[in-house]
Amino acid sequence: MASAHSELVAVACNRTAHALDTTHCVAAFGAGNYVALYRPNNSVFATLRGHTDRVNCVRFVSEHVLVSGSADGTARVWTNDDGWRCTHVLEGHEGPIVALASLHVGSGMVTVTAATDGTMRVYEYETAGEEESVAAQQVISVGAHTALDVALAHVPGFSSESDAGSDAGSAIMLATGSTDGRVHIYTRHTGEFTRAVSLEGHEDWVTSVSFQRVSSSLANTSATSHWRSGDVVLASGSQDKHVRLWRIWRTQNTTVAGDADRRAAQALLDASAPGSELALRPREHEFTTQSGQFAAASDAVLEGHEAWVHSVSWGCGELVTAGADGVTLVWAGDEEGVWATRARLGADAGLLGARMGDVGVVAWSINGSLHAWTHEGDAWTPRAAPTGHFGAVRDACWSTDGEYLLTVSADQTARVWAHKNEWHEVARPQIHGYDMQCAAFVPASETESEKMLQYVAGAEEKVVRVFNATQAFASGNTASALTAAVPALGLTNKAVVASNETFPDDRYAVRRTHADIAQMDSTSNSVLLDAQLRHTLWPEADKLYGHPYEIYAIAASSSVVATSCRASSERHACIRLYWTHNWQPAGTLAAHLLTVTRMQFSPDEKYLLSASRDRSWALFERTQEDVPYKLVHHQIKAHARIVWDVAWSHDSMFFATASRDKSVKLWNVDALGDAPVTLAFPGPVTSVAFAHMLSEGRYVMAAALENGRVFVLTSSGSQKVPTSWQPKEIPRDIAHTSTVHRIAWRPTSLWQLATVSDDQTVRITSVNP
Repeated sequence: MASAHSELVAVACNRTAHALDTTHCVAAFGAGNYVALYRPNNSVFATLRGHTDRVNCVRFVSEHVLVSGSADGTARVWTNDDGWRCTHVLEGHEGPIVALASLHVGSGMVTVTAATDGTMRVYEYETAGEEESVAAQQVISVGAHTALDVALAHVPGFSSESDAGSDAGSAIMLATGSTDGRVHIYTRHTGEFTRAVSLEGHEDWVTSVSFQRVSSSLANTSATSHWRSGDVVLASGSQDKHVRLWRIWRTQNTTVAGDADRRAAQALLDASAPGSELALRPREHEFTTQSGQFAAASDAVLEGHEAWVHSVSWGCGELVTAGADGVTLVWAGDEEGVWATRARLGADAGLLGARMGDVGVVAWSINGSLHAWTHEGDAWTPRAAPTGHFGAVRDACWSTDGEYLLTVSADQTARVWAHKNEWHEVARPQIHGYDMQCAAFVPASETESEKMLQYVAGAEEKVVRVFNATQAFASGNTASALTAAVPALGLTNKAVVASNETFPDDRYAVRRTHADIAQMDSTSNSVLLDAQLRHTLWPEADKLYGHPYEIYAIAASSSVVATSCRASSERHACIRLYWTHNWQPAGTLAAHLLTVTRMQFSPDEKYLLSASRDRSWALFERTQEDVPYKLVHHQIKAHARIVWDVAWSHDSMFFATASRDKSVKLWNVDALGDAPVTLAFPGPVTSVAFAHMLSEGRYVMAAALENGRVFVLTSSGSQKVPTSWQPKEIPRDIAHTSTVHRIAWRPTSLWQLATVSDDQTVRITSVNP
């Protein structure tokens, strides 16, 4: 294994209603197939791999035990014992798991999972000495409806701490929110769960449920003064925009069947007597279990959301709700006996959930972004939270000085990352209407002492777009715009300038006279919130036309940009060139029969190398003619399968090609007819890159595979094209789980490697070659 550690793991939260949970100073959330862990005011510090499909739900059982449920139909138990690891896999479901709940019972643990296969499954985790075992105890059928959420709690009057080791300690109840609009309560003493009562009141799907045991501190207001210590309160949220509170308590007396009806009839007679006053009271649902007799009744209806309520949860003795209206509400009972919102925390997109912990509130939205607030006195202060792509990340490239990393994704955004004490997202220069595919920074030429930061990007459209950095990234260059804005019915980022400034190209300029356009200093140590990042667009400088199909690959030199598109014939598989000084066409290059998958200019810009789905590569040499490059060699059938990537050595002496045939081949640029050096790998190779410097006189190369594995190779020997290479694999727990689309060395004296993948993560890894 290579000596390596993570500098950055950037990924968004999965867009499901139960994807995140918190405990003490750690939050866990589903991120693609991972379970990601992060601390407040910090980035993701670990990703737990094991699931083979999207993680839909995450729940902490304790500070050291975590359970996750996935669309692969399994739940996994993770324990933190000098590092998080998967200790048990809970199987049995035939469909995706959408919700789960876990509860400590005695010395063991009970976990309930709900899936789209119409069942809930109960698993019992038991510890006997040093031996641990997990067994599926029960399958509960929910019929034609689906349980959207589940919650577990000890029945009123019992707790695992007070009754540990006794039969009473296993008396628990299960609540489910269902698509039939009801909240179903199941109870269990020592056997299996049986349905005790169904609570009606919601008028649409019940999306979330959460239990809270009443303590003396919780029953200290007029709204909760009738609660008794030991009672259980259940909160339920629904698509009817309402939140309901249900109180469940142990009744003082035991009655035989029929007593409740007789009491209800007598109450009506008493109420109809002369001089009596009919009081409206919520209906009490009485049910008897092996643990005794209980009652449940509606306690309050909370109105505050203007759209579907996706999440309800108790934390620090308070109720937190989140909805599709983009609002997180913190509820508390006041002295007038009314539940009111103590805080109203907003976001710029619909929210899927929120949790309150020791450090404040964390919410997640429909676009995968996290939002966090800290409670300081009577005020709630927004704070930074991890950001990342919520779709497959397709490409990545470094700025010439290695200060910025640019990534583009199928989530239709381009993002810029920089190091400010630690790595963070500092700009979102492009929010597009198409899935992004490729991008490249335009480097400065040798004659340019200082060049405006600029990049070109392609998406699943026929146009290549050129973007200029704003003043925050342009070292005070006043020719740059303050920021950019997108018209309501357009896709073009228009420059925003102050009213007293001129802009070289008024076609895209938008002037503003108000003073609320704050310049963001990219060199400061402040970390922007997700809402602020949406206002860091870069203005679009030009559009490059010519391709008949979606753009697939881009390469840039200081004077020329090369582009390619998806192609199924030789006619469309050409490479189009554009001058960078005026963005006019510079000609076309023909060689391939199918899509050109990757292009790269040599470091000295003498050559342009391309690879294609037709299993060949082509080499073009710089000329002084109207078309700046011409074909000098076309290697047909260079590999047995698709050639995915190409890379140049830092001295332009040789280059590498990576292919689905599980090999990387090294070619001598001065002897193209010679047989290449072939390096075999354990899987299809999707990306390859050479470091920008030697390590103790040795070349350093990195290669990534279709299954997410990443290797770092160092050369040995004195040959012009080294024939012997020593591979070291990046540890799996800090590598990827799916296809790596791009691997790029940071062009600095630091040995840092950026990788992006279909698993939605952007990773920067420090290695010791």
